[in-house]
Amino acid sequence: MASQIRLQFISEGFRQILTGSEVQALVSETADNIKARADANITEESDGFKSRTWLGNYGGGRWIGSVSTTDKASMIAEAENKALSKAVS
Repeated sequence: MASQIRLQFISEGFRQILTGSEVQALVSETADNIKARADANITEESDGFKSRTWLGNYGGGRWIGSVSTTDKASMIAEAENKALSKAVS
């Protein structure tokens, strides 16, 4: 016989988790790893890609990470060879 469980959603608890230092470290590490893989896909002289982590405010706040181009060579590497796209998958 299946037992019934009742869960209470506590928004403040989820906010504390999503804005905590452990989550920040995980998001930052993931963005840095993607950046490193993307940099390895650049064949020309370049400054490489740039990773960034910041606290957003969507849904009450959470850490957000992104990786972006920094120069023409990294833009070309993504446009022609999908250097960043390959690094994500």
